[in-house]
This record gives sequence, C-alpha cells and structure tokens, in this order.
Amino acid sequence: MRWAQTASLVLLAASFAIAGCSKSPAPTYKAGAVPGIDRAALETAVGKPSSSMPFALPGLKAEILAYPFGQAVLQDGKVAVVTIASDPAYTGAHGIHLGMPEDEFLKALHGTGAKGHRDAYDVIAGDMDTRTKDYYDEHGSVMYELAAANANDPLAPYNVIGINLADASGLSFLETLTKDKVAGLYTGQHIDNFVSDPWSL
Repeated sequence: MRWAQTASLVLLAASFAIAGCSKSPAPTYKAGAVPGIDRAALETAVGKPSSSMPFALPGLKAEILAYPFGQAVLQDGKVAVVTIASDPAYTGAHGIHLGMPEDEFLKALHGTGAKGHRDAYDVIAGDMDTRTKDYYDEHGSVMYELAAANANDPLAPYNVIGINLADASGLSFLETLTKDKVAGLYTGQHIDNFVSDPWSL
C-alpha cells in the first residue's frame, strides 16, 4: 500500500527506527492508547515511541510520537490524536478496519449516530497524486481517512487507510492541519480540489 503511506495526511512522523529504550514500542495498537491520557500512560500502554519530533504550523503546536502502528499527537502533555495506519489486525468501533471499502465503511456506520463533516481533496506529494476523503465523526470522536487506489481512475473505489482516535482538541488539530495544507503552509504536501460538506448517518 505504497500510495496510502505516501498520501496519508495525518502521518507526520516518518521515521520508525527503533530508539534505544527500556521498553520497545508495541508492534500493534493496544487498547490503552487513547486520547486524553498523558505520555506516561501512553508509554505504559504501547511502550516508548520509535521516534519523536516537535511539530508547528500556524495555529498548531504539538509533539509527534511515531509507533509501528501509526503515531500519537501530544498537545500540552496530553494525547490528542492516536492514528492507526499500519496495523492490519486492528478493528475499531463498529468493525471498521484498515483496507475496508468505502461502501462497507458507510454501511458499518449507518444508524450509529455518526455525524460531522467530510473533506474531499487531492493530496499531491512529489509526483504522486492521491484522492482522499476524511470523514469526521464528532459523535464517535474519530476521523477516518480514505483514499482511492488509483488517482487517475475517477471510478476507483476508496478504502480506509487511517483511523484517527481524537478528542475535541484532536479533531481541531486535524482540521487545522488540513486548512494549513490547503493554504500551502506544509512543505512536501499540497492539497487541490478541496471540498467540505456536512454528513451524518
């Protein structure tokens, strides 16, 4: 899934080299890694991160912790977002998992009270263009990232490539990150054809 790894809007920490530490990072997501906990609780659940880096854009300031399953975003010492993007064994709320086709994803959410907004856009990273949809579910405190397998095929299906567990501050972080990329403020990625609409199921 090279296209998914390249196109992912929210994966900000690219280095997954294992740092020397007393507890290696968990290879898969663990249920204790959730928004709202502090760094100590996060490391108890999933070990120390493979790497970490400060991150700042207009309106954003955070620390990004990389894990084999994805990453965690810390703001003011608390976890705001946990991204699962590379754990094929992970199954989230309503049975949603990485690789799930969009029609199955929407069917799984039907009747759950999911509501928020959907952002659709093209992510351009170098010579790669990926059509992406972000479904923000404010009711479930999660943002689902989907991408089309072939940007050149307008009929290509979308599949889930990232599941972002997020509290209110985390959803705000993700929204602001998208806006900054639309504005061209993030080096290495550019967003075209951005459309945002409300949605609910």
